[in-house]
Amino acid sequence: MNYVIEKLNLNNVEFYARVNALAWKQSYKGIVDNDFLELINQEDEIGKAIQNLKEGLNDDSRRFLLKVDNEYVGILRVRKTKYEKYFSCGELGALYLLDNVKNKGFGKILFNKAIKELIDMGYKDMIIGCLVDNPSNGFYKHVGGKLVDNSPLKLPNNQCLIENIYYYSNIKELLDKLQD
Repeated sequence: MNYVIEKLNLNNVEFYARVNALAWKQSYKGIVDNDFLELINQEDEIGKAIQNLKEGLNDDSRRFLLKVDNEYVGILRVRKTKYEKYFSCGELGALYLLDNVKNKGFGKILFNKAIKELIDMGYKDMIIGCLVDNPSNGFYKHVGGKLVDNSPLKLPNNQCLIENIYYYSNIKELLDKLQD
């Protein structure tokens, strides 16, 4: 499988929004209210997401799309953390893959890309929030994350969920270890 990682821009912003919405629907079935998952996949909601992404192109986040065999199948977002308690950390804010490319090594590829970007942004440590019932918790532990906290996450539909917070110290050393 051939792949490329593209930086978010005006030409691919629609694909980012669509992959994000579909990945939520696939990944969070049984975790997030189904009505909400259906809502975010409706055309008018995707249109709003596209507009929000266009308006946020110059914010402090860095966003990327994964394209495999010429099809957009994943997204990545890194930024300064939203968790006040970990203010000096960078954050892997989103890493989503569509079901058809899961368990094929692309999660690790995007994870490594996240670390490289955060290092480039000047961060030494990284935080990740992952919904408690998300199977990806196993991946984040496997790649060296230390479960340090839990945090509530309130969705726009008022559903309140809990995120596990994973901490990674010295991400440059971690990246070297993961690339061996």
